[in-house]
Amino acid sequence: MADTFTITCYRKTKTYPESQRNKMIKEYRTAMVCCDGSEADRYRNIYGDLIAGEKECMDTERPLTPELEAMLKEMFKTA
Repeated sequence: MADTFTITCYRKTKTYPESQRNKMIKEYRTAMVCCDGSEADRYRNIYGDLIAGEKECMDTERPLTPELEAMLKEMFKTA
């Protein structure tokens, strides 16, 4: 089976061959700049996942990993 990735947007998931990633990056970049508000946020999240090479691209923000969350807490700790 060929390498694939998925895009979930508005609770609908579609699977694409990896060869379509650059095409989808262009489509979501265009969608991101042509929309505003929560719709633009959804497309921005998918776009970020696509350029990061994620296999599951989602229209919601990803939760922080425990390591990253600990690092951020340490960085912004007040004395």
